Amino acid sequence: MKFSFNRNALINEVSIAQELISEKNALSVRACVSLTADGNILTIKAADVKMNFQAKIPVETEEAGTAIVFCPKLMSILSLLPEGDINFEVQTKDGLQNAVIKHSVKKIRFTLKCYDNESFPKIDNFSDANFFDIPSGDFKDMISHTAFAVSTDEVRYVMTGVYFEKVDDKLVLVATDGKRLAYEAKSVLAEVENLKSIIVHPKILNIVAKHASDEGSISIATNEKNVIFRFSNYILSANLIDGVFPNYKRVIPENQPNHFSVEKDELLSAVKRISVMSDQKEIRIFFDITPGVLSIHSTSEMGDAREEIPCQYAGENTTIAMKTKHLEDALKSMDCDNVVFGFSESLSAVLVQPEPESTYFDIIMPMRTDV
Repeated sequence: MKFSFNRNALINEVSIAQELISEKNALSVRACVSLTADGNILTIKAADVKMNFQAKIPVETEEAGTAIVFCPKLMSILSLLPEGDINFEVQTKDGLQNAVIKHSVKKIRFTLKCYDNESFPKIDNFSDANFFDIPSGDFKDMISHTAFAVSTDEVRYVMTGVYFEKVDDKLVLVATDGKRLAYEAKSVLAEVENLKSIIVHPKILNIVAKHASDEGSISIATNEKNVIFRFSNYILSANLIDGVFPNYKRVIPENQPNHFSVEKDELLSAVKRISVMSDQKEIRIFFDITPGVLSIHSTSEMGDAREEIPCQYAGENTTIAMKTKHLEDALKSMDCDNVVFGFSESLSAVLVQPEPESTYFDIIMPMRTDV
């Protein structure tokens, strides 16, 4: 096997493979990347236990073949090599194969051990999958508005993923950890007749959101066990999370008579400042809501902090306590100038949404204010 390539062209694809590979695979072949050169096309593959990655880039192939090399080492080599063309050749000595990586101009040479080709996991190219297209920018927005709210508790396994469902012509994404919920519905499925409800791990979604273009479309397909994303020169797939997602609709309040509106960035800055004095066990922050003024405060054994910012509110004085991280995550995910908080009483679910109303919102369960 022998081919040459532009250093910058390959480093981006290997970096995506590196993102996908779990640290738990550090000593196994699943920490490797497969490189197959054939007909001036290099196919790059990586396989985690639950996710797979494939990409193709143009190269100059002198001799076709496949090499399985340790992905972190290859990434380190490519990162340290100067820009320009790189030569890659598999050489056999004493029955062992090594990849020789050399810069085409500078006298730089690396030798990297190759693993047995048969040991690398088989990866389906999903050529028979039924794909549908949705706008890439819309899908990336939906991921950023929801994926942050998944649970990290493996005991509540079905909540560790983002729930997908089709409602009329809308694609609905929902994530929850039991204390908060993030929801978005966009009308992007007018041409899709059927889409089964699925639960998708946020890691694959975040990789898609990071590397997909804001323009064009993303192709999506599902089968009994997998979800597949295809865009640009990439195919990413992941095992679906098996289980029944909670009935999220019961969490969404039907009526919230009280609302106040604030400037989002001003509120986020205030929350960050005030949370410095939060009790580290609770990490909660208090809102004292009065007509025209939102007073934000926190306290701990070390002291307290308070800040006032303007708000639009015409109801009775109310105090609400929320987990600081839940509030910050919701505000950071919103691309708007102003946010509206809706509530019925101090211990009822708090609705957080952009102003004017958009296709997404968050629900935050408040904390007790008297302890």
